[in-house]
Order: sequence, then C-alpha cells, then structure tokens
Amino acid sequence: MDTILQFDHTVIFYIQQHFISSYLTPIMYWLSKITSAGALWILISIILMIQKKYRVIGLGMFISLVLVFIIGDQGLKPHVARLRPFVDFPEVPLVAPPPAATTYSFPSGHSFGSFAAATALYLGLSNICPTKRFWGVIALIGACVVAFARVYLFVHYPTDVLTGLVLGIIVGCIAWKIAKALWSWWTGRKNEVEYEPYTFKRKN
Repeated sequence: MDTILQFDHTVIFYIQQHFISSYLTPIMYWLSKITSAGALWILISIILMIQKKYRVIGLGMFISLVLVFIIGDQGLKPHVARLRPFVDFPEVPLVAPPPAATTYSFPSGHSFGSFAAATALYLGLSNICPTKRFWGVIALIGACVVAFARVYLFVHYPTDVLTGLVLGIIVGCIAWKIAKALWSWWTGRKNEVEYEPYTFKRKN
C-alpha cells in the first residue's frame, strides 16, 4: 500500500509541477466536462443506434456504460471510499472547479466509462466495419487523454485512472459480447416467422 501511495503522490505532483499550463487547462477541463457521467459516449451510442448498420455497436457502448455505472458508481466507489487528491491535499491550488468533495476517487468514473465505451466502439467497428476501425482507435486515444485530464486537474490519483483503464477495457469486451448475443437473438427472433403451407397465413 505504501508503494502505491508513493507512486500516486510522485506522479500526480510531478504533473502538477511540470504540465500545468494556461493553454492546456481549458482543454483538460472541457474534456472532463463533456465526458462527465458518460455524456459524450451516451450521445455517440444513441447516434449509432439510430443507424441500422451500426445499431449493435451503439448497443454495445450503451451496455458498457450501464455496467460502468453499476460496477463503478454503485459498487466500488462507495465501498472503497477513497478521498480525492484535492481533499487529501487542500493546500494545492486547483486550476479548475473540482467535483463535490463528498464524491469518491476510486476508480475514476471518467476513465472507466471512457475506456469501456471506446473499447466497445473499437470492437464493434472491427467486426462490423473494419475499414472504419480508425475511429475506434481515435476513441481509445481520447479515453487516454480523458484519463490524463483527471490527474492533471488533481481530482484523481494515477492508480484511480489506471484501474479505470483496465476495468474499462474488460467491461467494454464483455459489453460487446453481450450486445452481439442480444442482437443475434433479436434478429433471429424477428426472422422466425412460421407460415401455414401454401396459404402464407401465420400459424396460430
């Protein structure tokens, strides 16, 4: 535990001392705002679900975010109850408005949700439309930037976001498998229409 704390403190204070910039701060804060509560990822999943070709991908992303909410927000966060960095170190000046001090730090919900949704998107595009897999890579890179932003803004420790990264990838993979199974069941069910021979009337 001491090693983990030492790692967290070393990395987060190194970032505070060497990366804080008046040009970078608005970008980091904006990225955190648009991905808060999975807002950006939910929007993308809805846009994809509207389109029949990409509907199963959007479903996978949405399922991943539901799992993140259950596992992260309702499960791990209140049980681990780790205080945020700005609560542990109130003397450190914040570069942007923080979340409520009563919310917990582990794991990072932004990182968890971003990697879960981005992983589901990447796997979906790789299966459904490999030529557009590039957008899944962009989403994963975006998730990395979001994770960095949370440490940059002094609202999460590095291990919070690293745990979110690992859990997010796992949950994204699981969500994609669930989405594929549900989609196969639903489309198969729709196609299973039985008719009486030669009459083309539905069987009762």
